[in-house]
Amino acid sequence: MITFIIRRILISIPLLWAVLTLTFLGYRIFLPGDPVDIMLFGRGTAADRIRLRHELGLDQPIAVQYWHYMQGAAHFDFGNSVYSHQSVFSEIVIRYPTTLKLAAGALLLSLIFGFSGGILSALFNRSPVGSGITTLAVFGFSIPDFVLGTLLSLVFGVILHVLPVAGDGGIKHWILPCSALALGIAASLTRLVRATMIDVLNEEYIRTARAKGVRYPIIIVKHVLRNALIPVITVFGLSVAGLLSGAVIIENVFALQGLGTLALQAVSQRDFPVVEGTTFLFAALLIAANLIVDVTYAFIDPRIHYS
Repeated sequence: MITFIIRRILISIPLLWAVLTLTFLGYRIFLPGDPVDIMLFGRGTAADRIRLRHELGLDQPIAVQYWHYMQGAAHFDFGNSVYSHQSVFSEIVIRYPTTLKLAAGALLLSLIFGFSGGILSALFNRSPVGSGITTLAVFGFSIPDFVLGTLLSLVFGVILHVLPVAGDGGIKHWILPCSALALGIAASLTRLVRATMIDVLNEEYIRTARAKGVRYPIIIVKHVLRNALIPVITVFGLSVAGLLSGAVIIENVFALQGLGTLALQAVSQRDFPVVEGTTFLFAALLIAANLIVDVTYAFIDPRIHYS
């Protein structure tokens, strides 16, 4: 197990390098626009442009810029924002608690409603209850995050006036954004848990356990759920990517000042250091999530071995 974890961490290093390289090339070479013109609001003189370009290091060859960029990334130092002149690290530290609260709340809701919906729809398969849950899951899986967020704001904030639609104050402020972000993941989990549980319930050893008189709740918890968790964990680990990408949209819909809003603003302002810093953080989180998923397999099913 330890060898597998170390090997996966070593594999993650070139993967992070590839992400950083693509980010550097994508935003400095292929994306149109000039950050110097943005910072000068298009009113600077030629001398002002030359001076500012030199201060930002943009007058150096691309290879030299890339070398300095990778050196900074190795020390988690992406420099200062070209727009706010603040350290990228400090910008991330200020914003990440908001994104962490949003992601944690959405993760909790998606687990609660995804597993409960999947278990109920499997146990009441082909009944009105099971069909109703499945229909709701299809609806939740189909509607985009930004559409759902807008509808929730309109209904519960504008029409009913029961929940706030912007800001990050108390618990009430987090109900709508967390719900909007969690619905898609919960719907996916519901459908997958239902499908895997139905497959396991039809296995021979489940029928044998029931014939021996094992209580049905014990069969569900000890045998059915445990064997149905492997594909569910795989999809749930991949859902972290949707969680992070959805956070970018939801934070802007509900005016939350998190990493998603910071990244989107940085892209529109051509703020290279902030884009590179947030991209590095998102990539590291995704790699860590996939590593945790792989390691969790061995604890759920001892038959899984890593060579």
